[in-house]
Amino acid sequence: MNIQTKYIEKLKAEKIFSDIYTDRYDESIYGFIFDFNEEFLILEQFTDIGEADGIAVLKRENISRIKWLGNSIKTAEIFALKAITNENIGKIKIDNIQNIIKSIQNEFGYVTLYIQDVDSEMCIIGEIIEMDADTLIIKEYGTYASLDRKMLMLSIHEITKVECDGQYERNLHELFNKNNWV
Repeated sequence: MNIQTKYIEKLKAEKIFSDIYTDRYDESIYGFIFDFNEEFLILEQFTDIGEADGIAVLKRENISRIKWLGNSIKTAEIFALKAITNENIGKIKIDNIQNIIKSIQNEFGYVTLYIQDVDSEMCIIGEIIEMDADTLIIKEYGTYASLDRKMLMLSIHEITKVECDGQYERNLHELFNKNNWV
């Protein structure tokens, strides 16, 4: 077992609040590691002030460093421990990217896909229509401002991170489904 795996297992087993960096995408994610395998890591995600912010599945190869302890992390943890935890996190299968996407879609009704190699902030939120080993079709939610629905075909191999159940995404999902927008 390598050192990274050893310490990720420790952080998971001891439920240690961590700050996970993907420096390549200039990103820092606070949370509790729920599970991992050689390729992926799933965590319950929180803001830097400890507010619940859904679930994130990261490719381990993109993780450049992990911090734990320290004043700012411990302060965020105090509030995170008071937040409502996501009971559906255990239903997400992380054995491969297709199953991650399928299980999130099945559990939450939508998925957030990040294409960070194109643009570090590029994400697509919507409902998966069809998917095979290489390609997926998604009915994309527009932003709050546009409320535009589009169909999009993209390569599964371009996906760098998958999320769900964040406040913004949850609100969009509710908005589109409540109003029966196409």
